[in-house]
Amino acid sequence: MKHPHIVEACRKAFSGFELNDKTDLVALLDDDVVFEFSDSLPYGGTYEGKQEFLAFWKHVYDKWETFTYDARAVLEADDYVIVPVLTRAKALNGYLMENEHLFLFKVRDGRIVHGRLYADTARGRDILEDKPPKRYPKLILN
Repeated sequence: MKHPHIVEACRKAFSGFELNDKTDLVALLDDDVVFEFSDSLPYGGTYEGKQEFLAFWKHVYDKWETFTYDARAVLEADDYVIVPVLTRAKALNGYLMENEHLFLFKVRDGRIVHGRLYADTARGRDILEDKPPKRYPKLILN
């Protein structure tokens, strides 16, 4: 394993829903980290620097009563750490959301220099717009 300290920090940050502890992961962020999140949500976009990254997450958590993760796995490939997670959240308006997300982190010199969150933003956007999250039935193929 090339980046065991980051893998372990991801396990602590994203495993066990209410047990999520992001302290070690935040400590491993480079001061110039770049984090990307889909701009199909009101708080999406590219955030540059550790302070913008932390402000982004504070804003996200201000919209939700709870927002927790449980890692399906923590995978490492070259200088990337990949974390598919099950997300459970309750919005301030009472709507519940359960989604699959994926965090992708790029590592350089033992620090996280880039991150991207891949998520089902349509469901989150519905909830933030005070609508129940839509679910569509499976397509019936002939």
